[in-house]
Amino acid sequence: MEENEGIIVRFIQLRKSRNISQIEFGNLLGISGSAIAQMERGKTIINEKHIKLISGVLGINEEWLRSGAGDMIKGGGVPEEEVMLKMFRALSPEGRKMILDYANVILNNERKIAEAGRVEKGESSQKAG
Repeated sequence: MEENEGIIVRFIQLRKSRNISQIEFGNLLGISGSAIAQMERGKTIINEKHIKLISGVLGINEEWLRSGAGDMIKGGGVPEEEVMLKMFRALSPEGRKMILDYANVILNNERKIAEAGRVEKGESSQKAG
């Protein structure tokens, strides 16, 4: 039972490090939020199937989840990028196009904001000088 308690602590730590709810965590893993809650309460044992799923989907080091040894993130990658890539690959062509279109909107907005900040700084330097 102690072994599973350590896994539960790391399981919760992982979810909280991503700043996501039990429902969102369940959605990423393809299981229900209530199943996540049951695991976190120790009502459902986090078994090898769960560990492999978490490792595969979220890029988490299996050994870290089992025992706490090593780094949380497998291969030192950026977990959010790995998750996004896996999710993107699972989408239909139409879904991929929607994501790319939306990403372009966000990127263009960020560029406009950055440009506005540069212009604002340039104007205030000209006024001061």
